[in-house]
Amino acid sequence: MNRWIISLFVGVSMLMLFAGCALQSPIAADKPEMKPEPKVIVQKVDREDVKKILEEEKLLYIENNAEKTFAVNGEGIAPQNTVSPAQAMALAKRAAVADAYRQMAEKLYGVKISAKDTIKDAALYDSRIVSQVDGLVKDATIVENSFKDGLYKVRMELTMSGRRWQEIFAY
Repeated sequence: MNRWIISLFVGVSMLMLFAGCALQSPIAADKPEMKPEPKVIVQKVDREDVKKILEEEKLLYIENNAEKTFAVNGEGIAPQNTVSPAQAMALAKRAAVADAYRQMAEKLYGVKISAKDTIKDAALYDSRIVSQVDGLVKDATIVENSFKDGLYKVRMELTMSGRRWQEIFAY
């Protein structure tokens, strides 16, 4: 009887050993486990949502409601070949206002500078510098103006809240 129990025990052990090896396929043993890819959710977020999140989470968001004022002085010269002094003053004023708007855009948006130098015979032959300003200036007001000796001067100011400044220009 002991032989029968020992042979049964050996038989079951061999069966378990071979059954365990047969369950593992050689293909699965060579490949690492495939993990499911994480789900990516794409969501559109607008400016108001970002502000709300920043205010709720109290991250490094500084609320600045102080008003900011930008001031520039524009100048325009009356042309020599005008029909009347009134025309000369009107053209000088137009030039001064255009100059003030250009300077305001420079302050708000910055200036793009392109430069080119040409060297000939180890000396500077030609040097060109081009500046360009692109921007939109709204709600600027003329606070002072004067016309003297053919020169029209304009003082222009633009006032905006600190929050509006952050929305538009803080980059």
